Amino acid sequence: MNKKIHATIGITLAVGFLCASRASAAPTPLTVRVRAHYAKFIGTGAGQVRVTVRDFTSRAVLASGYVSGGTGNTATLMTEKHGPGDQLSDKGSAAYRTTIDIEAPTKVLVEVEGPLSAGLNAHHESKTTWLLPGKGLGGGDGLVFEMYGLMVRNYHPLQHEFVAVGDTAAIGAHVTPMCGCPVSPGFLWDADTYTVTAAIYKNGAKVAEIPLSHAGRISDFEGKYTFEQGGTYQVVTTAMDTHDNIGVDTTSYVVVPAGKIKKMSGRSSR
Repeated sequence: MNKKIHATIGITLAVGFLCASRASAAPTPLTVRVRAHYAKFIGTGAGQVRVTVRDFTSRAVLASGYVSGGTGNTATLMTEKHGPGDQLSDKGSAAYRTTIDIEAPTKVLVEVEGPLSAGLNAHHESKTTWLLPGKGLGGGDGLVFEMYGLMVRNYHPLQHEFVAVGDTAAIGAHVTPMCGCPVSPGFLWDADTYTVTAAIYKNGAKVAEIPLSHAGRISDFEGKYTFEQGGTYQVVTTAMDTHDNIGVDTTSYVVVPAGKIKKMSGRSSR
């Protein structure tokens, strides 16, 4: 009988402690934004950015989700002058918002990864910050990451595209800041400030390097190369702007004799 009484008392104390603990935990807001370097906020349209919030000491996941929303006000972010502490976001600016229940000052590790659609150019960044119970980082811009880089997507050639020996083939890439903002001559993201180059390799050795120029379409850069010999060629496209943003993408051409091009499955050079 005594053992049953002791067990009941133990359970009652444990439940009471748990309830008291939950009652003392304060909902603490956290807002996370990611801004492309020398550009706008990275929003839903550029591809998902994943956010993970961890306890800094234990690395336990406290919250996770995705940034959503728009890229923000262009004038506010790109042309207006601001002082320290001025808010740059508006209600529609992309953000990840969460609320974490904590009982004491808690140091957190916040990680962002993405844009997840950017392939080779997806980045992983992290910051640490303290959160105080009930007094988080939910107002203003919140916790802001600045993500360097460019998104580069080759569209000429498509991966493992076929072309005939002696053909002059197009090499083209779509290049944007990490927010997906448009690149065009004379625009805020001026195509003339971008250096886009395609290096062509065969059997691991570079055989050519050609510049890609703005193609007259938003964010597209193109050049041409004549393949004189058969084989598989790797095309490595690099892009850099004058603000130290860099992006890379890779693809390949398979060069075959002209007589065989019609017999093989796949796309011919366009």
